[in-house]
Amino acid sequence: MENKEIAAIFSRIADMLEINNENVFRVRAYRTAALNITSLARQLSDIYEEDASIIDNIPGIGKDLKAKIIELIKTGELAYYNDLIKEFSPGFLDMMSLEGLGPKKLRKLKDELGIENVDELEKACNAGKLESLEGMGAKTEEKLLAAIEHYRLRQGRMLLPEAYSQAEEIISYLRKSRNFKKTEKAGSLRRGRETVGDLDILTVAKDNEKAMDYFCAYPLVSNIIAKGPTKSSVKLKSGTNVDVRVIDESCFGSALVYFTGSKQHNVKIRHIAKKKGLKVSEYGVFKVSKKTGKEKFVAGKTEQDVYAELGMDWVPPELRETRGEVEAALNGTLPKNLIAIKDIKGDLHIHTNASDGRASLEEVVKKAKALGYKYIAISDHSKNVAIANGMDEKRLFKNVDKIRKLDKKVKGIKVLAGVEVDILDKGKLDLADYALKELDVVIAAVHSRFSLPKKEQTERMLRAMDNKYVNALAHPSGRLITRRKPLELDFDSLFKKAAENNIFMEINTHGERIDLNDVN
Repeated sequence: MENKEIAAIFSRIADMLEINNENVFRVRAYRTAALNITSLARQLSDIYEEDASIIDNIPGIGKDLKAKIIELIKTGELAYYNDLIKEFSPGFLDMMSLEGLGPKKLRKLKDELGIENVDELEKACNAGKLESLEGMGAKTEEKLLAAIEHYRLRQGRMLLPEAYSQAEEIISYLRKSRNFKKTEKAGSLRRGRETVGDLDILTVAKDNEKAMDYFCAYPLVSNIIAKGPTKSSVKLKSGTNVDVRVIDESCFGSALVYFTGSKQHNVKIRHIAKKKGLKVSEYGVFKVSKKTGKEKFVAGKTEQDVYAELGMDWVPPELRETRGEVEAALNGTLPKNLIAIKDIKGDLHIHTNASDGRASLEEVVKKAKALGYKYIAISDHSKNVAIANGMDEKRLFKNVDKIRKLDKKVKGIKVLAGVEVDILDKGKLDLADYALKELDVVIAAVHSRFSLPKKEQTERMLRAMDNKYVNALAHPSGRLITRRKPLELDFDSLFKKAAENNIFMEINTHGERIDLNDVN
């Protein structure tokens, strides 16, 4: 069992304990443990195999939690968790995914209205039943209905990093068998979509039946949905559906184009093929005789072959969304290289344990150097975000002094002093200009009043961007993909103001945000 799965179980235990109004220190212990496990550089299972006593050194892990970790590693289950979850009806804890619903409100809904799942909550909101509860009302119902709508849109989908991680584990497993000559991710995952439903993996194998036997024996499979010589479908213990297809090597490239998609991209290239007297499918590119209608295989082994036969440059998977990439591939104006991890030279938005980060300033600098970064900016939270231990002007100056001293001492990297400053009502910033003036990087961000109307929210942001010390706007839409809808904003106005005031718009690639998104 991986760290993220153990951390997820501990987080869910904390939720259930809080709903049950258990001791606050017990709740906090599980939340702290989950957080610390998530930030580990090594898998707990590897640590356990090496020396179980090392687990004692992990902050927040005492004797009881260590025993639970070992039980999860050894059995893949936790008896305490299984007993605890029996107290809740199926679907009850799904409501934790709704923005604006915490454990205390969930308890109130359960105790006073008997609400046990999202469907019942939706009916209660539509019937105005929440208005009878203390601390709730018509506005709460309105917000919850919007949150339910957002939840349904994302139901059955996972964030890109989670999907990527699961696919990589499966591919790593397949590659251990010498029967598989080639393996590749396909579908929306390969296109880098922000959320992914099912996983699609294409393979070339020496023996199809042995290949499918081996795949279906993957230890994390909970249920085999279908099994055949060229395609098998399974459900993992995580709930994810996975399709593995065995493809003939001669047409692997054309199958990869087809099963990567998008659907609209494939439709466009089929139209181009038809105009050229060709037919393109997952089985290859075929020349169609005008006289006899017979088809002759002409390409398909690689994706490059497929696109070249159509008179196109190869299109990187991330661009296959019918946003002009087909036309660019035809006239030779596609970008030759997309930005990759290796191209990143620094990061201007990093939090340390001075606010809500998990590592010290020194640890962050050491890691940045190990990544080959040329520069970083330490941009911890400002005071308005109290839950993140945000800094007031006095603490900020002390932190800046610490950063400046370390920058002089450390070689091979530039360490800049910054802050993520909150945008308050009416666009005012929550730190004084005299403090912002002393910084190298000022990143403005919204962390409150997400539901303002579009005009009011946009004006708030524009006023903040008029502050002469602001250099960047953090996660501009404020969305959390699976949990919070984006702010209502006029992005054209924001981009215009950014250009006028030389303000950068952040691309925050944390999987829960991806903000700015690809379109913006």
